Amino acid sequence: MAKPTLQDIAKLAGVSSSTVSLVLSNKGKISPEVQEKVRLAAEEIGYSKTVPVAGSISNIVAVLFHFDHQLAQTWHILRQVTLSLERTLSDMNYLTTLIPITFDMTDSEIFRKIVDSRAAAVISMHFGREDLFARFEKSGLPVVLVINSHFQSHFYTVCADNFQGSYEAASHLLDLGHKRIVYADFDIYELPATLSDRYFGFYKALNERGISFPDGLKLHFDIDDLSDIRQKMETIFSMEEKPTAIFFVDDYLAAHCIGVLDDMGLRIPEDVSIVASGEVLDYDEPYVPKVSGMITRPDLLGKFSAEMLIDRLEHKHLESYVLKIKQQFVDRGSAVRFMGDESVDK
Repeated sequence: MAKPTLQDIAKLAGVSSSTVSLVLSNKGKISPEVQEKVRLAAEEIGYSKTVPVAGSISNIVAVLFHFDHQLAQTWHILRQVTLSLERTLSDMNYLTTLIPITFDMTDSEIFRKIVDSRAAAVISMHFGREDLFARFEKSGLPVVLVINSHFQSHFYTVCADNFQGSYEAASHLLDLGHKRIVYADFDIYELPATLSDRYFGFYKALNERGISFPDGLKLHFDIDDLSDIRQKMETIFSMEEKPTAIFFVDDYLAAHCIGVLDDMGLRIPEDVSIVASGEVLDYDEPYVPKVSGMITRPDLLGKFSAEMLIDRLEHKHLESYVLKIKQQFVDRGSAVRFMGDESVDK
């Protein structure tokens, strides 16, 4: 079968051969729309010169970073990850460029930003779109996903071991004598696999101890609706056999619920113990409530992500793999031992 030519690309894209040549050599003033048509046509027919894309022999690493308000609570952690990432890449003579993205941007818009940055590789922080990542890879741009395990079977990934972390957080409550434990979650943007891992880690801990977990103790909240949180909390704490502890999917949800529990006259940890499986809050801020739970060191997320990407750049034929970082439990005093009708400090 004959190799695709510039004329083949021109015919498919509906432009001239000279325009195709200018686009693929990154010369001339061609509109972004036409450039996109040419690159898509070239990819579609397998024209080899589209791999890699323009500028990919550079020492620039592009970092996709969400700037949507729905994820504002994660910026504290992501900032630390990014700083560690930048330091590690800098030590290896790579430059880091931050690419701001939002949910409403199309794959083509994001792809164009990467091409214009002349990056040699891409790190996606939290953000996940399988088709876009596949397009990067097809265009010769190695991709590493950070804090997003949803695509771990297809792309290189560095994330927390959420299953084991939740298992250990739940075990902490069980070790304190709690058996009636509420599991509380909400829709975490872009991270369905994280929710799944945290629930099954929690469930495994209870199951190993022979403790039943009725469906009525699993709560799913609309985090933007305090009335929803209050109604569901009032329902669960009006049960004849009240829960003694709450396992939150992360401390962001816990912070939303603490005020509601306080309004209901429930003190933490005297009346109800709480732990969180994930941490995004900045505990250096005096107004942040102290929640015991699991943390993933952001410096390790950044360091290992950078090292994985460098490894990819230097060893092109390695199989995809996932690096999961073990979480650590931090006791901030929000959970105490349960002793019948009364709770006391550990």
